[in-house]
Amino acid sequence: MPHPTNPSRVSTHIITVKEPVNGHSEILMTNFSKTQIQRSLTTGFKSSLFPLYESHNTASEPVESSAPKLSSIAQISINIYCPQQRVDDYEHLICQEVTLRRSLYNRHQPVASVWWLGSPLQQFSPEAITELCFRLSSHFTHQQEGSTRGMAVTPMELDKNNLALIKGLNFNAIKLNIDASVASGDRSLSKIEAALQMLTDYKSFKLSCVIKFSDQTHPDFIDRLLHLLESSHCSHTEVSSQKSGPISLRDKRTSQNQLARINQHFLECRWRACGNNNFFAPSHPIGSLQEPAKLEASPWGYQAKPIALWLGFGVAALSLSADKYQYNTPSSADYVAVLANKKSPVQNYFQLPASKEANYQLIQQLLCQHAITSTDPDLHQKITSLIPNEWLVDNAKGLGLSTAGIVNLSSICDKIFDA
Repeated sequence: MPHPTNPSRVSTHIITVKEPVNGHSEILMTNFSKTQIQRSLTTGFKSSLFPLYESHNTASEPVESSAPKLSSIAQISINIYCPQQRVDDYEHLICQEVTLRRSLYNRHQPVASVWWLGSPLQQFSPEAITELCFRLSSHFTHQQEGSTRGMAVTPMELDKNNLALIKGLNFNAIKLNIDASVASGDRSLSKIEAALQMLTDYKSFKLSCVIKFSDQTHPDFIDRLLHLLESSHCSHTEVSSQKSGPISLRDKRTSQNQLARINQHFLECRWRACGNNNFFAPSHPIGSLQEPAKLEASPWGYQAKPIALWLGFGVAALSLSADKYQYNTPSSADYVAVLANKKSPVQNYFQLPASKEANYQLIQQLLCQHAITSTDPDLHQKITSLIPNEWLVDNAKGLGLSTAGIVNLSSICDKIFDA
């Protein structure tokens, strides 16, 4: 994992106050253009950590040719990014990019996970999904035992034919995206119930859910939805605010109250919380992790195992190699054009400057452990001067977050961020 600095020895001199910035919540097809990196009510790598990184155009440095060779036993993870709008011949374009970027990987390296993100069932036909699965298997031949092959879907997309296709291609994980951004108290849950019932018939799928909510989401609907998911075999739930920094104070309080209710629900269920919006059941590997210090927030969620290389393919794909994030062009037209010229679609790369390392480690600790484990009194004094007292608690492990502090964690990260 990148940036393994000892968090108990972080410096205090570069921590400064920065005024909060309103922005948009993180979505699955994330735009990592610097102009799009803004704060949200819910925490995440994009809004809480990514602003620390410096952006560079790939013309200034050929990042792929400069990447060091990996050990043959180093694990890699692969993400296929699928825009909602159809791109002609997208499956072949993906394969073309995989071939163009082969200097980054050894085809025999163990693959820990393959995720199809965004809108794969809208982007691809069943025949294209089948073809791409087999072609990817020929490029990456070593599927590690216990590896994950997952796909993002919506309740509307889950029918018997699609489930049979996914199961037949050896997928073993489903991420169910639920849009509750506009929901009355009596909005029907029938489509979600039907999707969960179908998944119950395929218990071999590991199930996670992502819920979009906003100030227009009725609390009663959220309560009903959470109880429905609780009765399913879902072991990881992420909630994401539909918009950030609502215009009115009333809207802001409504959204905060929603988030507080959600956190309280999972606290009572004894699920592990990471950030203020990711919750893991005791049956989940992260939910049962005995050493939370090993956790790290990443653009692909919270990780407990180090992954040496993340490969992202497709429009707006994000990769990680040698501590540098590489971001593909977010334009479908540009993606097609550069591949036609046999050039890499990587548009920018992002690197954490040494001057932001301390801030990075502090925010990682707050997201993953809800505490700052350093016992340095100067650091404690600095933190307490930035953050309201009611958001903090002193405990044996260091400086921790109160329940209110967890709900307001995005604001806390914003204050720690070095302007």
